[in-house]
Amino acid sequence: MVVITTKKPTEEVIEALENYKIKKLAIVSCGTCAALCQTGGTEGAKEWNDLLIEKGYEITAVIVSEDVCDNRVMKKDLRKIDDEIQESDAILTASCGLGAQSIVKVLENKYPEKPVLVSNNTKFIGMTERIGRFYMRCRACGDCYLNYTGGICPIATCAKGLMNGPCGGMVDGKCEVGNYEKDCGWVLIFNRLKAIDRLDLFSRLRDARDWSESGHQQEVVFR
Repeated sequence: MVVITTKKPTEEVIEALENYKIKKLAIVSCGTCAALCQTGGTEGAKEWNDLLIEKGYEITAVIVSEDVCDNRVMKKDLRKIDDEIQESDAILTASCGLGAQSIVKVLENKYPEKPVLVSNNTKFIGMTERIGRFYMRCRACGDCYLNYTGGICPIATCAKGLMNGPCGGMVDGKCEVGNYEKDCGWVLIFNRLKAIDRLDLFSRLRDARDWSESGHQQEVVFR
């Protein structure tokens, strides 16, 4: 599983730095998911370091963390560069949005005035085929249907998120969204259920999707 990110346009990141009147900043780069997406890691950190120095910014610290999204890891890693953070006007993170929010959470008591800015856009939870090629296979919607659809998610693989089979826009197993270049999610589900001899599940009527489980401000607490 990889949280898929793409690079923001350089101009957008520079604009954010200018809006906050940033002169000195620390760079925190994700060494796991963003590294796989080539939007972070050691190379991503170096790329931003070199680019920002060229544009006249002062970089106080550059670190690559394996778990930017883990508050416990961030506390330990950011403690190592505490002096540099104190000296900085802001932190730029080459990670997903969750990583940026983890940094905000870790710093909120000691450095609540420090902006945390992002260099990436967070796209989806993806399946890795090879470096540079990822596919959305899960929307983390909170109510998983995989037991009834042969292990293939209809919400992620159907362009329209339909719950009861393909629409009239399916032609020869291809989806009309994207000019018939991608497989219809429900054809994939049908073929998978047929392979495991559970086509009875394909004809089962499913209720309209209850999106309340995908609402805002969710948390899971294990006791």
